[in-house]
Amino acid sequence: MILIMGGAFQGKEEAARRMAAAGENGEKREVISRFHERVREYLHAHPEAGEEKIRAFAAETAESCPTAVITMDEVGCGVVPMDREERRYREAAGWAGQELAARAETVWRMLAGIPMRIK
Repeated sequence: MILIMGGAFQGKEEAARRMAAAGENGEKREVISRFHERVREYLHAHPEAGEEKIRAFAAETAESCPTAVITMDEVGCGVVPMDREERRYREAAGWAGQELAARAETVWRMLAGIPMRIK
């Protein structure tokens, strides 16, 4: 699995499409875009979920899609929201990102369309 993280509109989706098309042995990889939004949806469906369940959700995705290219916005940067649910979402996205990064074969950070390999 490949994880591409970065701020909004930094070129993650285009990089994911390129990496997916250049899969090993000519096999195209699946692209899972905007994983941070899947975390938000998971929180809405499971309002009691804590760190353990969020990490398990991310781990399940990594295990079920071992060759995927996953994109995820960095949502923890910037001003801390006053809204409690938004702060909870940021924490959950952070836990999910950590889990995916730990399981990924490579991790990229996108900034201004420039990919930087960090793992």
